[in-house]
Amino acid sequence: MSAMLSLALLSLLTAAPLEELFVKVDPSVVTVRVGTRTFTEGESGAVMAVSIVTGSGVLVHGDGFVVTAAHVVESADAVEVHWPGGFKASAKVVSLSRTEDIALLKVEALPPKPVVATLGDSAALKPGQRLFAIGAPYGLEHSLTAGVVSALRANERRGLMPRQLVQTDVPINQGNSGGPLFNEKGEVVGIASFMLSQSGGSVGLNFVVPSNTVRQRLFDEALPYIGVGLRFIPRDVAELFNWPVEAGFLVETVRPETAAAKAGLRGGGVLAEVGGNRVQLGGDLILSVNGVPAVETTRVALVLRALKPGELIRYEVLRGGRPGVVEIEVPAGLGVPALGKGAAKK
Repeated sequence: MSAMLSLALLSLLTAAPLEELFVKVDPSVVTVRVGTRTFTEGESGAVMAVSIVTGSGVLVHGDGFVVTAAHVVESADAVEVHWPGGFKASAKVVSLSRTEDIALLKVEALPPKPVVATLGDSAALKPGQRLFAIGAPYGLEHSLTAGVVSALRANERRGLMPRQLVQTDVPINQGNSGGPLFNEKGEVVGIASFMLSQSGGSVGLNFVVPSNTVRQRLFDEALPYIGVGLRFIPRDVAELFNWPVEAGFLVETVRPETAAAKAGLRGGGVLAEVGGNRVQLGGDLILSVNGVPAVETTRVALVLRALKPGELIRYEVLRGGRPGVVEIEVPAGLGVPALGKGAAKK
């Protein structure tokens, strides 16, 4: 028997059974319920409709910070987080990356003796390693599904989808979005993002945002959240829409009553598909941030991270083909902590 095969068998023999891992980590997994209001004009006047969407999430810090998917909460008018056993609490979005499809929530209250999941090191993942997910597929809360790492994907095209992805055959369906994927140690190594399917159900082509992206974007290098969902638009995509720009940040959504909404930044209202990705068009296209061109994304991030509450973000925008300026005051943050590599603070 080869040494490699012996090590593989040893790994399987020493890995904790899934039933034990489930009991250990399930209390950290939450169901995220999102309420959204829409208004339509009818013959009898304006009509308001309220829709409820269910996603999943995971508590990664004892101060009440929950990670979920951006597409679950980006248009929310109200967010409520549910724990096993019936405890529930309202939550606010404190950081969000539309491009990476991850968001950070701060809950208003925690259950007695909350369980905090450990954010693992996704760089250690290899094809064939065992993973399992816990979430609420089609509203069936705290369902466990299992599989393996199928591949590790790198996307060189900025803006339309996450830069790094873990491909897995762990079944992920509607309602799993934003939920955690765990490794054999019970560490969170990814957040469920999307699947490829012609039937609408999981066919084994599922994609997860790596935990290292979560740690970097939502904690270690968190940007001030002003209430927008942005997507980076590179030059080749801008050319498709005849936008005469090198690059820009497309404002897809603006949440009501946020700093961005009060300043007049505009989101889109027309859905389109670009390269297999759904993009919401019609909103402002940000060309520069405090004088830094949008194409210089690293410098833009550095500028934003250096801002303090009360300072201004000056956006040069393209709106309906015309240039303009929108200034937004940085709101007071909620003290997003930094997480050490490979571990969550408790």
